[in-house]
Amino acid sequence: MSQEILRIQKISGHAGSVPGEDTQRQYTVCKLIDTTTCIGCKACEVACMEWNDLPFGETVFGNTYQTMPETRWNYWNLILFNEHEREDGTLMWLMRKNQCMHCAEPGCLAACPADGAIVQYTNGIVDFQQANCIGCGYCITGCPFDIPKMNPKTNRVFKCTLCTDRVSEGLEPACIKSCPTGCLHFG
Repeated sequence: MSQEILRIQKISGHAGSVPGEDTQRQYTVCKLIDTTTCIGCKACEVACMEWNDLPFGETVFGNTYQTMPETRWNYWNLILFNEHEREDGTLMWLMRKNQCMHCAEPGCLAACPADGAIVQYTNGIVDFQQANCIGCGYCITGCPFDIPKMNPKTNRVFKCTLCTDRVSEGLEPACIKSCPTGCLHFG
């Protein structure tokens, strides 16, 4: 893959035409998760933080193996643990990966008034351009999954980029590359 893969298809708050808006997608990337094989090891969480050079912050454990209650501006990838008691009294765990879904029709992009703060590439990846963010938070409200988060010190919003820098070079996102059980798939 090359930088050609990252041609912009949609731009937030943009009144004029968008380069590539009429481009037919040669392919769209997606991320698939097989929750039946996830062991909750959190390798994907650590790989995301390391690759994106995110600061390790304080974690919160509240009667669960979950690292914290929700994603944060500096914690884009979170494994949620759901514990259920079966009829026979044994426990069943379901791990669910909580991060940006890179929606086909992104609510965050539609809600954002800042020209070029959020872009959707022709391969489907939705990316935030920090230099164009005005810190209004409309993208947070526009996301039905409550994924984008505001850094209170910089008033900039952050979320998973699906490792556009890796994908543009033909590599998998860091979270997928690090998964020891192969429950994460990308293509």
